[in-house]
Amino acid sequence: MVLQLAALLMATIFGGIHCAAWFFSFPTYQEQMLWRISAVGITFTPWVCFLPKFIPDSLLGVVGFVFGLMCMVSVILYIAVRAVLLVLMFTTLRNLPSDAYKAVLWTNLVPHL
Repeated sequence: MVLQLAALLMATIFGGIHCAAWFFSFPTYQEQMLWRISAVGITFTPWVCFLPKFIPDSLLGVVGFVFGLMCMVSVILYIAVRAVLLVLMFTTLRNLPSDAYKAVLWTNLVPHL
């Protein structure tokens, strides 16, 4: 139970890091919406598989089957939104701001040089 809770916490933090890019600029509105939907998806889909741990054993029969089916769907959804995020990370490199191409003068940033 503790390992599952730790995995849930790590998955939620991982999704929260992607939610931190909520207000970043994207090349198109569609890409921004895809990023937001995917970030929310990877943040909350692990919770669907963890919810049956709180169901009493007396209700686990029918409700357990429904939650098992929802867990299978959420795993497929999680894989899909992770793939969307991976593709979006590389496609947004095509439209970087001009500051990304400036050379950094490291001697100005390191005081002892």
